[in-house]
Amino acid sequence: MSQTLSVGVVGPSYWAYMASVMAEKLQRIADQKQTVAGQIPAGVYRDAREFYRLVLEAAGDGTPVNPPASINAYALAADAVRAERGDATRADVEQTLERQKALLDDLQRTRDLSGEELETLSSLQSFFLWLKQEGESEAYESGVGHELPVGFKTR
Repeated sequence: MSQTLSVGVVGPSYWAYMASVMAEKLQRIADQKQTVAGQIPAGVYRDAREFYRLVLEAAGDGTPVNPPASINAYALAADAVRAERGDATRADVEQTLERQKALLDDLQRTRDLSGEELETLSSLQSFFLWLKQEGESEAYESGVGHELPVGFKTR
């Protein structure tokens, strides 16, 4: 049974921990040039796949199960692709996201990676690093918004 994400938790800070762990694990995979079953913690892997499911729901022709979460996830993923490739068209973005999702879905199977898969792995890792940074930035900004300015004194 899947849970529906509320609008308030679909920002990048919600995904920051998962993105941080994924970026680290993807670097190890890239260094080894192979995947090994179980090298990504199960909960983190599940969340990464859920994120990409939301992304591709928004990219598709159908109506997403949770439109706000899907649209937000798609916007984040598309922004990351465009940050890496400024000239990317919508078709390029969707093709990149589909390749990333296909590789992500196959990461828990032990095998060597091809050159093309290593390129996709690199873009997937770049995405998770970008999402981690965006999430940390969002969390910091929301926390700073509740702090008193330096030098401000209450009576």
